[in-house]
Amino acid sequence: MEVQSGSRGVSVGADSLSLLSVAASADERALFERVQAGDREAFRVIFRMHMRSVYWAAFGVLQSRSDSEEVMQDAFMTMWDKRMSIELVGESTLPWLVTTARYHALNRRRAEERKRRDPLDGSAELLDRALGPENAAVANEARQHIEEVMAQMPLVDQEIFWLCLVGDLSYKQAARQLGISHGSVRNRLSRLKARLRSELSLLKGD
Repeated sequence: MEVQSGSRGVSVGADSLSLLSVAASADERALFERVQAGDREAFRVIFRMHMRSVYWAAFGVLQSRSDSEEVMQDAFMTMWDKRMSIELVGESTLPWLVTTARYHALNRRRAEERKRRDPLDGSAELLDRALGPENAAVANEARQHIEEVMAQMPLVDQEIFWLCLVGDLSYKQAARQLGISHGSVRNRLSRLKARLRSELSLLKGD
């Protein structure tokens, strides 16, 4: 399998099993520091760790295998291109990758929707204008706070958060991806939502 952006590429070949064994024992933050230093092998390791979760985050928006595959590749190549400016929240690159994949997927979906709309329809432009800098700043603060809270949660809860709440996957899809029961996903997600509502209320001073 190959992750490409234009003429650039990072391939994952026959050494993938050894790369995964490295990933199993490595600290991901340390791996990402190697990526920031230009280490393509470390990049391959992170790719193999998170490719499925990033794909499903894109699929939750696009519902298209081919488009989701392309968005997954775009997300990883964006991480590679911007690696020097990325600051991880917690120990994993997954939150950043899923957020980036969802951003690319939503942009692609909007572009397709605009193609189907009357060219004189300015609703999308009006919506963009409504999201002024003050609202964007508040949203960014809330997002950072949520990421900090999630970084302290068990890994399975972090995965459920990014797959279901950010990636829009169903309980069934997330359960299949994580290898746990539908009921476990539902119960954990219910507790996560209650925790996040409480945290956001504290952030707003309610």
